[in-house]
Amino acid sequence: MKKLKGLWIPAEILLNKDLSDKEKIILAMILYLSEEKGRCFASNKYIANIVNVTNERVSKIISSLKNKGYVSVKLKYKTDSNETEERQIVPIVENINRYSQKLQEDIDTNNYLGSQKALHPIGENDKDIINNIKNKNNYNNELHDKKNNKANFNERDYTSFDFTKLYANADAFV
Repeated sequence: MKKLKGLWIPAEILLNKDLSDKEKIILAMILYLSEEKGRCFASNKYIANIVNVTNERVSKIISSLKNKGYVSVKLKYKTDSNETEERQIVPIVENINRYSQKLQEDIDTNNYLGSQKALHPIGENDKDIINNIKNKNNYNNELHDKKNNKANFNERDYTSFDFTKLYANADAFV
């Protein structure tokens, strides 16, 4: 079996409102594990350990995916027995992609123009953003002014000031 190194959840699965979060993860796993042979041979126990649910829950989720038309399940039985020898989960890619095409019409493009650094320009209606920028600039200017207005202690004359009045034990200095 193919070693799972990570999981990519395609947009057509991730944005599918007909699927629960666990169904999305398990369907993405099935797609990933069926890349080489067109079918997934993973046991419920294997999937359960990764997704952190019980074997029974995985069985119910796979049945739900089957009922919704996203996978088909083929069982191979042992000779002269009702015991399952092998289970194959086959993703029905056409149904997954069909949902994606319907959904793509509702998705807007993002506010980035070609890269994460090229931000969408601020419009006149973005008053909160503009006010925050102004407030930040005003705050930075005030900090700058305070730093530049430090007291110059070297120019002050303290010769006539009695510092002993500031101490609690001023009598000890006399």
